[in-house]
Amino acid sequence: MRIAVVGAGVSGSYLGHMLHKGGHDVEIFESSRKENQWAVCAWGASRNMLVKFSNRAGLDFDNYIFHVGKTLKMDLPNHVREFLDLRGLVTYNKQKWEHDLLKDLKITYGFKCTQQNFPFNEYDYVIDCTGMHRSLLPRSDEDFLIPAYEYLVENVQGMDEFYVIGYKGARGYFWYFPLDNNRGYVGAGDIDKKYAGVEEFLSEHPEARVARKIGRPIRLAPPRRMEPFCAGNVIGVGESIGCVFPILGEGIIPSLICCDIFLQVLNGSKQKGFDFEQYR
Repeated sequence: MRIAVVGAGVSGSYLGHMLHKGGHDVEIFESSRKENQWAVCAWGASRNMLVKFSNRAGLDFDNYIFHVGKTLKMDLPNHVREFLDLRGLVTYNKQKWEHDLLKDLKITYGFKCTQQNFPFNEYDYVIDCTGMHRSLLPRSDEDFLIPAYEYLVENVQGMDEFYVIGYKGARGYFWYFPLDNNRGYVGAGDIDKKYAGVEEFLSEHPEARVARKIGRPIRLAPPRRMEPFCAGNVIGVGESIGCVFPILGEGIIPSLICCDIFLQVLNGSKQKGFDFEQYR
């Protein structure tokens, strides 16, 4: 089959790689220029799950790990502090992981696909992996996004573990995820746009240098609130159809699981065409 994958993030890179591996004619479309493309998010997820997905794609996940978490410090409302022992939470080089998945694939960079300009009739299926943008699918009336931003910081001293602050009323949270060589991601998602903890963190760590600022809303709407999943020959995969963890909005693992579900349905319905209802 001839398949277009729109979006070269975690869903698009993995799905494009697996479709190509399965013998399909795949073309990737990415709105960012190649030199500007950046793997958005704090680069933290389950090591156990990412090992499984990496193995399926022919990658050794150990080559991408930055930091293996031991403890998560949590500051909660009413001056409550807790420490959670971690079993498998890591940060990893998401930029390189996605880049390696895209090797040997045909990619068009710098093309913003829309419902008006995309040549849908040239492909058997068009996969919307555009995350929060949901560029090729109808908007959902029940979508729920919260504002968020983060900094990639360098030269951070004395912060070698995961740290989060939960906001009162579950309105959002602050995070610090350590990477390698005294680097980390510090940021917050907050319905009220106060982002408590970010400026305080930078004030407490004057030695830290901001290497990159990233502003991007976090989708919290689950799949049942992100209908429709499909329109014409367009099929949504990953965060574009609400595959995120509840409350946290983390989408790496849910999106990759969604990719595997899509592949299972596609491979099981070759003769009769893609079973949209089974996928839903």
